[in-house]
Amino acid sequence: MHKSYGFRYTEDVNRHLFKLLSIGHSSVSDENYQWNGLRRGGQGIIFQWSIKGVGKLRIGKEHYTVPKGHAFVVSIPNDHEYAFDASLCDQWEFIWIRFEGFKEEWLRQDLLQTYGPVFEILPDAAPIQLLWRLYSDTAMNKLNDRFDLSLRIYEWMLSLQRCLLDGNAPTSLEIPSAYKRVAAYIQEHIADDLTLDRLAEVAQLDKYYLCKMFPHYFRITPMDYVRNRRIEKAAELLRDHGLSITNVAALCGYTSLSYFGKVFHKMVGLSPLAFRQLELSESEDYLRFLE
Repeated sequence: MHKSYGFRYTEDVNRHLFKLLSIGHSSVSDENYQWNGLRRGGQGIIFQWSIKGVGKLRIGKEHYTVPKGHAFVVSIPNDHEYAFDASLCDQWEFIWIRFEGFKEEWLRQDLLQTYGPVFEILPDAAPIQLLWRLYSDTAMNKLNDRFDLSLRIYEWMLSLQRCLLDGNAPTSLEIPSAYKRVAAYIQEHIADDLTLDRLAEVAQLDKYYLCKMFPHYFRITPMDYVRNRRIEKAAELLRDHGLSITNVAALCGYTSLSYFGKVFHKMVGLSPLAFRQLELSESEDYLRFLE
C-alpha cells in the first residue's frame, strides 16, 4: 500500500542535525497532482525517484522529464514545479524524501551544478536501497531518536554522492572474473613491468575497454590501482631495515629510485627514508589506500 509520512518535532532540533520532514511512496494518475516550490510552505530539500512512468519538472524556464529510474532534487522555497502529465504516461509512481539540515547546501549547490536537477540512479544503488529501508522503518514505526534519524539521512546523502561519483555503481556489484584476474595479477607480479597492454592481455579485453570499465569495479584506473598496490608493498618492505631503499623500489616495480621517491612522497606525505625512520603504532602495521 502506498503511504506517506510527515514529521513534526516537539522542540527545536540542534542546528547540526538533519530533520526528516516527510517520506512517502505514491502513485498518481490525476493531473491535479502538482507542486509549486514558491507556493508551498516550509523549506528544505526534496529528492524524488521515479519507479514507474514519467513526471514533468520545471525549474525556472527550463523543462525536464523524470522517467523511470531517474531522480530529481529541488529545494524549497524555489521557482520550480513538478507534476503528473497524462500525455506522458497513464501513471507515475515514485518514492520521495523531504528533509532539512546543516548540509543541505551541498545538495543545493554542488550536486545540482555538477549533475543537474535530473539524473539516473539504478534501482539497486545504495541511495535507493537506503531510502526504501528508511521508508519501511517509518511505516513499521521502527525509527529511533532524532540523532539516529539524522545519522541515517547523512548516510543517505553520502551514498548519493558516492553513487554519482562512482558512475552509479550498484551497492553489491559483482566483479567480473576478467577484472578479478587483473587485480590478482597485479598483487602477485608487483615487481614486474605492469603495462596497460600486459594487463589487457591478462583480462583478455581491449585495453581501452579495460580502462573504461575498471573504475566501475575498483573506483580508480588500472594504472592507479597498480601504483597504490606498489606503494602499499613499499611501505611494508621499508620496515625491513635489511633492505636498502633501492632494493625496495626494485621489488615494487620501480627502476628509477628518484621516481619511486617522488611517487611515495606524493602518496604518503613522507620520503621513503623518513617513513622508515618513523615509529608507527602497533595498530598501523600496514598502509592501505581507500579507493
